[in-house]
Amino acid sequence: MRVLIATWNIPGHLRPMVPLGWALRARGHDVVVVSNPDLVPTILDSGLPAFGAGPDYDSFAVLRTESARRAWKPEAEVVSADPVVAAAQEKQRQLIGFGLAATAAQVQAADAVAFAERWRPDVVVFEPTGLVGPLIGTLLGVPTVRHLWSIDFTALIEDFEDEIVGELVAPYGISRIGVNGTVTLDPAPARLQLADGRTRSPIRFIPYNGPTVLQPWLSTPPTRPRIGITWGTSKSALGFDHMVLAPRVVAALARRDVELAVAVTDDQRELFGHIPDNVVHLGPIPLDALASTCSVLINGGGAGSVLTSLVNGVPQLVISHMPDEAVHGERVRDSGAGLNLPGGDLTDSDIDAAVQRLLEPEFQTAARELQSDMLARPTPFEVVEQLERLAGDRVPAGQPS
Repeated sequence: MRVLIATWNIPGHLRPMVPLGWALRARGHDVVVVSNPDLVPTILDSGLPAFGAGPDYDSFAVLRTESARRAWKPEAEVVSADPVVAAAQEKQRQLIGFGLAATAAQVQAADAVAFAERWRPDVVVFEPTGLVGPLIGTLLGVPTVRHLWSIDFTALIEDFEDEIVGELVAPYGISRIGVNGTVTLDPAPARLQLADGRTRSPIRFIPYNGPTVLQPWLSTPPTRPRIGITWGTSKSALGFDHMVLAPRVVAALARRDVELAVAVTDDQRELFGHIPDNVVHLGPIPLDALASTCSVLINGGGAGSVLTSLVNGVPQLVISHMPDEAVHGERVRDSGAGLNLPGGDLTDSDIDAAVQRLLEPEFQTAARELQSDMLARPTPFEVVEQLERLAGDRVPAGQPS
């Protein structure tokens, strides 16, 4: 079986699909990841084959434009209490965000489609903004599998698909591509996912943070509670360093008798001033390896950070700014596995009090329950069988049928 994996050229959109790519390869199937050439080094770092389609395309430069920032800029507008107006606001936000994804797909499309026509995949896997994936699936008549990052914020786009993909599909003489795929793979535990009546197939979340070298101190159990702190990479890439509140969190917890392990990029280190004595690490580190050693994880509400904390059974404090982060935070809070604080009006005492609460046993119990739910989901290796059935091909590539 041949499986094409399609993604927008944003590393955080690729990484949730990498373990499925590994599982497909381990079962003997052929896999190629298609994106813009500038993502190819990141794809190759994952150990998966890559095809660079179209020219390099600086998605983050586009996302930093003022018109694009309206899709997620938290101070842009207050969500209306009128459900009709609120729905219109959400549609406008989705149109902006997915319009950008469609533009990125247009850049890839000619080369990606030509490659797919030569290679003839049996199944196409794509993340919700990797719109060249369903385009290829439609043109070749093969099943498409939408692989979510977390909560399914993106399902609503099928209601206005024509407005999003019009320019992408026009050269091919089609009008729709099925942006939600034939099947949706869902890594989020049921208690976090939207109760919208849509059918999703579970898949276990396997954290992947890129190639890493583990540091010796991570294998030594801490002698006092270890608090992990991370804000991901997207906010800095989008020019929202003022929303990277890790320095604020470190300052708020400077006098607490805990270890602070701060997972940030080398560039984000420059945001920190004085480093308190209780900071045991400040810099890049694989979040999965760190989370498994922590009593609490504090993050900005990104999908990878939230699910990594949950799959490790660690209570978390979500400090949210953007709409999707706020939903993550609210769902974590409602599950009992953590707390949510809005990032706008935040005091040091708010942060300190939240950490004090999260060290109580009830949060650990709830986090472990959610961890059990996540670990009960089928592994990517098991999900490959579903893709084989979808393709009508149980025979590994290279073997006779």
